[in-house]
Amino acid sequence: MDLNGKVAIVSAASREIGAAIATTLAAAGCAVLATHYGEAELAETLAGRIRAAGGRVLLHEANLTTAAANRDLVDLAVQTFGRIDYLIANAGVTMSAPFLETDEAAWDTLADLNIKGSFFAAQAAARAMVSQGQGGRIIFSSSVTGNVACPGLAAYGITKAALRHMAATLGAELGRYGITVNALGIGATLNARNLSDNPNYEADWDALIPTGRTGRPQDIADAVMFLLSPQAAMVNGHTLMIDGGWSQLGQLP
Repeated sequence: MDLNGKVAIVSAASREIGAAIATTLAAAGCAVLATHYGEAELAETLAGRIRAAGGRVLLHEANLTTAAANRDLVDLAVQTFGRIDYLIANAGVTMSAPFLETDEAAWDTLADLNIKGSFFAAQAAARAMVSQGQGGRIIFSSSVTGNVACPGLAAYGITKAALRHMAATLGAELGRYGITVNALGIGATLNARNLSDNPNYEADWDALIPTGRTGRPQDIADAVMFLLSPQAAMVNGHTLMIDGGWSQLGQLP
């Protein structure tokens, strides 16, 4: 797919899923504003890889838990590249704890970035897209934990379920402007954090996923490319499950 002339914001792009999305969009010709928070070295590595392949990328460090930070982010994209076509609101935080042990600080941390940050990122991007008058695409990074009850992930799962509803509601409101809003129901995915938590992560999940393998960051990037494509023009307010069918069963290791 040719994305020359298009501009995307990809938040939390310094590692794994976000990096795969940013790299894939840039390879298709899209100019990318890639955010990170406290991961300058990883972000520079990403930018170097994109630029070496002939892509355009601007790095921006930001704590995207406030409306102002998200407005500034969209303003930066428009000032730098002249427009904004796509928002991939990938920034989020994961915390696990039994419900009875989850404290207010943990809840606030999860809700401030996963829900509030995503909401105001979408609002800022949508305002710019409406002003441009040429439509756009907004994609949230949700999770299978927002669709299937997972013990120990109550607060996290609730924030991800909120993103599913956010996509549905915003899709209904923004469709008239040619803006589609969808979410990614990201399933078990091989990354450094999961392997750190469980060195047997891949084998444990391979045995539970109907397609027989754990997801990879590139699987998520490929789903993003589909949702940005003309073929997905009528996909709006939807959460696309990227889990190999796992959420139909919901078995846990």
